Amino acid sequence: MKTTKGSSKKGKKKTGKKKILLKSAPRPRNKRVVFALNEAEHNALLSYCKKYNISNRSHLIRSTLMPSILKRFNEDYPTLFHEEEMH
Repeated sequence: MKTTKGSSKKGKKKTGKKKILLKSAPRPRNKRVVFALNEAEHNALLSYCKKYNISNRSHLIRSTLMPSILKRFNEDYPTLFHEEEMH
């Protein structure tokens, strides 16, 4: 399929406007959290990292733990009405 200048394959029209993405400044991670694992948990973590070629365990734990925490905060956020009243 040929496309002409100004058209795209997906049918989107070009508007000539540039898309501007706003990025927040990176926030340094200077707060340390230490937690203990038993031997089985530690071995499981090491095996997982080895199997999936994960070199940064800190990033792995942050990327799996923080979305869960933020989701729970969002679900537990106080609302004006109880959920039963909204249905």
